[in-house]
Amino acid sequence: MQRAIFALIGFIATALAIAGAILPGLPTVPFVLVALWAFHKSSERLTAMLERIPLLRSALVEAHRFEQRRTIRPAVKFVAVGTAWASVAVTIVGGARPLIIGIVVAAALSASFVMWWYPTESG
Repeated sequence: MQRAIFALIGFIATALAIAGAILPGLPTVPFVLVALWAFHKSSERLTAMLERIPLLRSALVEAHRFEQRRTIRPAVKFVAVGTAWASVAVTIVGGARPLIIGIVVAAALSASFVMWWYPTESG
């Protein structure tokens, strides 16, 4: 039962990662990290399946780099924070409801905090 729950978490995170690779404002790498963790807990076959998805290839490189070094490259931080706040701007300019704007701002603040919290890879 526990393996099935981890597999379900992995599939949900994979779907969100794929959506993040397509949609601006939705992150990819954090969902890939969750998917890798969940699939690792449930099945090597599912982990291998995740690693064969071409759309997630660059996110997987960053996820593996993060797993090994526990740092984030400066370019990744810049893109993540820039995309998050660009999403806020698009949401406001697009005339979204205040609740949606608040959710997007909260997500941008969270992304900014995470990028600030983890060490930046040097050299």
